[in-house]
Amino acid sequence: MNFLLEPAVAIYFAMAVALAVWLGIFIFLWRIDKATRELRDKLDQQAAPEEPTPHATLEQRRQDARSDAPAERLTENA
Repeated sequence: MNFLLEPAVAIYFAMAVALAVWLGIFIFLWRIDKATRELRDKLDQQAAPEEPTPHATLEQRRQDARSDAPAERLTENA
């Protein structure tokens, strides 16, 4: 273990450790990019519905009419 402390060997050992760290970061980012790309592709496939469906229907009423009376009856009484 003392041979790692020699100046000629220590620099190569430090470079090897730095290279291992950089490789680890590179592989980590590559895996995150791959997972993000797959998720984005899934969302893009689901994001384009063919035809939007209505969520509510609106009824037009007269303002002077009673709110609990049906619309057909209101037009007959007027």
